Amino acid sequence: MVEAEFVSVSQVTTEMIWIAELLKEIGVKANGVYDLKADNQAATKRIKGEYTSDRAKHIDIRYKLVKDLAHKEVLDAAYGESKGMPADILTKALPTLRVEELRGLVMLQE
Repeated sequence: MVEAEFVSVSQVTTEMIWIAELLKEIGVKANGVYDLKADNQAATKRIKGEYTSDRAKHIDIRYKLVKDLAHKEVLDAAYGESKGMPADILTKALPTLRVEELRGLVMLQE
């Protein structure tokens, strides 16, 4: 499961960098440190360098990109409880009550 989380994290990281560069080109200043919340503790520990494994060779390039950005303090990866992940509304089958909570959190209209 850590591998799937890393693929997602690297894709989001790549898109964050692209958006930051676009904003810089049009004159919008950003703070330079991007917060990333993941609901997988093993993934956040790997990004911070607290945990390593030889079993992740197939995602090595993605892993090095994310870890390098975290090391350069461009990316701040932290664990976030699954309960507080607004993206769950788009990625998981949820009960109606939870969908209502998340819809309010991401400001989606009915």
